[in-house]
Amino acid sequence: MPPDVRADSAHTPTRGAASRFLAQATFGPTPEAIDAVVKQGYARWLDAQLAMPPSITHFDWLLSQKVNTEAFKGNGINAPLDATMWRAFISAPDAVRVRAAFALSEIFVVNVAAVTASWPLFGAASFMDLLTRHAFGTFRELIEAVSRSLSMAAMLTFRGNRKEDAKTGRQPDENYAREVMQLFTIGLYQLNPDGTPKLVKGKPVDTYTNADVQGLAKVFTGWDLSGGEGDVEFHRRPMALDAAQHSPGEKRFLGTTIKAGTDGNTALRMAMDTLAAHPNVGPFIGRQLIQRLVTSNPSPAYVRRVSAVFDDDGKGVRGNLRAVFRAILLDAEARSPDLSSPTWGKVREPIVRFAAWARAFKATSTNGKWSMPDTSDNTIRLAQSPMRSPSVFNFFGRGMRRPETGWNARGWSRPNCRLPMRRVSPAT
Repeated sequence: MPPDVRADSAHTPTRGAASRFLAQATFGPTPEAIDAVVKQGYARWLDAQLAMPPSITHFDWLLSQKVNTEAFKGNGINAPLDATMWRAFISAPDAVRVRAAFALSEIFVVNVAAVTASWPLFGAASFMDLLTRHAFGTFRELIEAVSRSLSMAAMLTFRGNRKEDAKTGRQPDENYAREVMQLFTIGLYQLNPDGTPKLVKGKPVDTYTNADVQGLAKVFTGWDLSGGEGDVEFHRRPMALDAAQHSPGEKRFLGTTIKAGTDGNTALRMAMDTLAAHPNVGPFIGRQLIQRLVTSNPSPAYVRRVSAVFDDDGKGVRGNLRAVFRAILLDAEARSPDLSSPTWGKVREPIVRFAAWARAFKATSTNGKWSMPDTSDNTIRLAQSPMRSPSVFNFFGRGMRRPETGWNARGWSRPNCRLPMRRVSPAT
């Protein structure tokens, strides 16, 4: 653990500082949580949260509401999906895990409308459960679970992906192969450990080529749902391999060669090993998680410290996400920020802002149904709703800039970049 994390986490927080910490670590502070952080300190409170198992799954909660019926089989009635998401955001005891899973859901994006199977609300619920379950595991385990998820396969069109056919000219679908590199693991350009791009003659260096996409796409052939769609439980099962549809040929990508004739399960594991071991993953994923939780414009030093923990958690484990989230939330830049800096902090996105209000005022459901509508409408609602991102690029892109020329010139990011004229108090 970096020395600055140890030193800062030992400080006794004020109530305002504890509130700021909870706004980063959870969907928002409550009076009880503030008292607990002040009494226990940042690290002790956080470690207790990180040790908590997941609370009731979204999938099981939906089952308890008896919505696994014919009436909810299609994509027209999804209100119960919103209900379980808000239930967890507002009231789940494992508050840090729930917040971390939502942050991950804005990197590994699935939209319920894209789940091309019966009971799509259970597909979306199972995907958020997957992220919740793996939030504090290893990145390697997470990326394989995502890659074998039926919901992700529907979102990025590789469900039922078939091997190449020389007679017809058919080639494997390349969508997921491209996005698993571009969005989920290594990004477009080679990075230094501090998240800044590596430059050759002043220009960034690509992480992959189209040939890498074509080679990796062959790995994702032959995968489809396990069993039929007789009941909702198929959404919980990882996809199974249809060996007859898996590409038997050699697969080359990112310096890895999978020999011809390698079975599909082994090929998938080898691909996941290659992606998870890439040096870009720590800074690429680490910076995005910092942006989701703490500040839109983290310093290169902050990214480097988090990336170092991703590479080695201090016990020789790479990609320990529990250690990564801990490093992000206890870092000196998070706990002792320069509040006068125009680049520090972030504007809370609508989902987080509404959940924070609801938690602060102890909103609850008197009948236990947590009835909430789709809040995507941008005229009368939030213009954002969980599991309803308009594209795999999330509700907003990583590199979005404010339109003002001065902000663009400085390379400052939004949507989470705080406006200089709207100072946020230390307690928010």
